[in-house]
Amino acid sequence: MIEIVPAFLVESEREFERNLRLVENDCRLIQVDVLDGSLFPNTSWFDGERIGAIKTDVEIELHLMVENPIPIIEAWKKYVPTFKRAIISAEMHRPAGAVTGFIRDELKLQVGVALNPESPLKEIEEVLHQIDQLTIMSVHPGRQGQPFGDPEHGGSLEFILEKIAQARAHRPDLMIEVDGGVTAELIPMLVKAGANRLCVGGAIFKSSDPTGTLKSFNEAITHL
Repeated sequence: MIEIVPAFLVESEREFERNLRLVENDCRLIQVDVLDGSLFPNTSWFDGERIGAIKTDVEIELHLMVENPIPIIEAWKKYVPTFKRAIISAEMHRPAGAVTGFIRDELKLQVGVALNPESPLKEIEEVLHQIDQLTIMSVHPGRQGQPFGDPEHGGSLEFILEKIAQARAHRPDLMIEVDGGVTAELIPMLVKAGANRLCVGGAIFKSSDPTGTLKSFNEAITHL
């Protein structure tokens, strides 16, 4: 199944709930971006206790762009009943295998790894067969509204499509998510390469009609 996942990069509880109410009837899953300034220069609002008090049936995955993800994941597991999956950054300076193993075995959550646009698939070979999801970044982490491919940091559309295809060849059963700069025009080639989930943030929430924009993305994937 191909799925559009609205991505939340917010600065306040008010912005989070506003975005949630705009999309919750037209998606099964949202992604919440977690930035604390430790790995990338930006920050975001991601208070698990406050978010857990907001009533919704939408499932949530966390994209943790931080150096120390475990305390945040533990808090979310405690407070957020619809929290299902934690995605850590391959660029953090901690052993990915130990962190993903702890999330899977001790916290009993699904686990993913996110790979920057310029990073080759070989950087996560040690965990590729131990994770539930690979999130291939198509923009540099930290802010929404960037163009797909991220040539400024050495990425490109061709390289990202190649990584998707390589990951699909290695793990036919793997959930492969593409995150950043996704447009309706790019969807067919991303899906053809092997992507299952497509994260869309700025294109939805920076539009004049976020609900209608999400509906149009959902319509686009029904014709594939």
